Amino acid sequence: MRLVPLLALVLAATAVQAQPRTGAAPAHTLAVGAEAASVALQAGGADRNAVPGSGCSGYINNNQPSAKLTVSGDGPLAIYAVSGSDTTLLVSDPSGRWHCSDDANGSNPAVTFARAAPGTYVVWVGTFSPNAAAQATLSAVRGQPVW
Repeated sequence: MRLVPLLALVLAATAVQAQPRTGAAPAHTLAVGAEAASVALQAGGADRNAVPGSGCSGYINNNQPSAKLTVSGDGPLAIYAVSGSDTTLLVSDPSGRWHCSDDANGSNPAVTFARAAPGTYVVWVGTFSPNAAAQATLSAVRGQPVW
């Protein structure tokens, strides 16, 4: 009988999803000031986006962010991805809060901030399906996305 609670504990522990590592080295780094910044990258991964309570979907590489954006000044900011595939977006802002998007414009995601704080934004561009690598362009601009 003691095995039943132990088995339940083991199963619950294996069901917990790993969190994205914001401190991990990114695939790309961008500086965002008055000018827009963009980079072509590969979206997706094998890890389910498991940020609790964020409503995020899709699959990312928990161990490597797609990019880290260094934002100077404050004001409006849009972080978005454009791809021929269904992509998702996960962003950790400088205060450590999570933001996500799926299908902001067709199947392209965008996270917008009315008054973005200066600092580092850690970004993952995911795909809606696991292990479905897709080419995408990640952009950050002061203002609204330029689709």
